Amino acid sequence: MIFEEHPAIGKPDHCAGLLSTSGIQELGLKLPKDVIQNHVSGARIFSPSGKSILIERGKREAFVVDRIAFDRWLADKAHHTGVQIKTSSQVTKIVNNETEWIAHIKQKESKEKISSRRVVNAEGVRCYISRSIGFYSVPRKSKMPAYQFELKNVDAHEDLVEMYYDNRVAPGFFCWLIPLGERRARVGLAARDYSKIRLKSAISHHPILKKRLRNATVERGFGGIVLVGKPIKKTIGSNFVVVGDAAGIVKATTGGGVILGGKVARLAGKHIAQSLEADSGGQTHLEKFEKIWRKSLMNDLRLMYLVQKLIGSLSNKGLDSLIGDAADLGLVSTVKKEGDMDRQGRVIAKLLGNPKTFLAGLKAIRYLRIPL
Repeated sequence: MIFEEHPAIGKPDHCAGLLSTSGIQELGLKLPKDVIQNHVSGARIFSPSGKSILIERGKREAFVVDRIAFDRWLADKAHHTGVQIKTSSQVTKIVNNETEWIAHIKQKESKEKISSRRVVNAEGVRCYISRSIGFYSVPRKSKMPAYQFELKNVDAHEDLVEMYYDNRVAPGFFCWLIPLGERRARVGLAARDYSKIRLKSAISHHPILKKRLRNATVERGFGGIVLVGKPIKKTIGSNFVVVGDAAGIVKATTGGGVILGGKVARLAGKHIAQSLEADSGGQTHLEKFEKIWRKSLMNDLRLMYLVQKLIGSLSNKGLDSLIGDAADLGLVSTVKKEGDMDRQGRVIAKLLGNPKTFLAGLKAIRYLRIPL
C-alpha cells in the first residue's frame, strides 16, 4: 500500500525530467510515447567566460520526460500488479511496537492507523518521517534550493542540453537548459540561495542565455531541492527501509536521482519480499540489501560527491581554467569514450589516472573559493 499526501499522482512535480536511455533500459522500462517529450544526444558545458566543451557520442543519450505523466504511468503499472495507492493520505507519524509498525494516516476528513510488518520511506528530501523516529536523514548542507521555468519560443539546439557554470549565476552548482522540442525548453538552476531570483536574473542578463531566450515566454515555473551530498549512513532499520531522495541516493554532480534511486528501490523490493517470505531472520535479508547496493554504487556516488565538492569550491577563474583545459588537453575524448550519465565513477577514475587531468586540476585548484 502506497500513501501519497497530494490529491493526484505526479503533482506537484519538482524534476528537470532528463533520464538516460541506458538507465531506463537497465530498469526494464519501456516508456510510452506520451511520456517522452524529446531525445537529446549530448551536452554543451559553458564556463563563466563563455568557453565551452561539447560532450556528444552520436547517439541518443537521454529522454526528456513529462515527469507528471511518467509518475502516473509508473503508478498505473504498480496498480495493475496489485498495489493499493491512496492519495490525499499523509503519513503523520510511524510507531514501532517491536512486532510491527503502526502508521498514522491523515486524510481529508478522517484519520486512520495502518499496521504493517515492513515500512519503506520514500518521502523525498524533507526526511520528516526519518527524523521523527530518530533515523538518519539528509543534512541541510546537502540541499540546494532550485527553480525552473518551462518556456516556449526558445532559440536553442533541439537535441543538446546546455549547462552554465558561473558563480555569479548559480554559486555552488549550475544553470541548465533542457530542450523539450518544438522550441520549448526547461531552464532552471540550483544554487546556495535565492534560486528563483538568480534564475530570473540569468534569463535577463547572462550573455548566452538571454540570446537563447530573447523571444521566449514563460508557460509555468516550479521549484524544488537538489541534493549534492552523500547517501545517509544507513538505509535500513528494524523492518524499515529508506530509498530515493530520503536516502540521499542521488548523483551529486547533477542532482539526478531517478535511475540510481530506481535501481536501489527495485533491489529493496526484492529483499523485502524475501524477508517477508522467510520463516525467521527476515532482517538478515534487509541487511543483505544494504551491503549489495553499497558495494554496487557507493564508489560512483562517493566520487561524484568529491567532484561536485571540488567544482562547487572553485572561483570563476578556476571554472574557466578547468573547462578550458578539458578542451585544450583532450580530456573530453575520455569523457566521450568512458562516460555514463548515471555511473560516473568510471570516467572520473579514468580522468584521475590521466596526468593531464592532474595538470588541469593543479591549475584550477589555485582558484579555490572556499576550503574543501
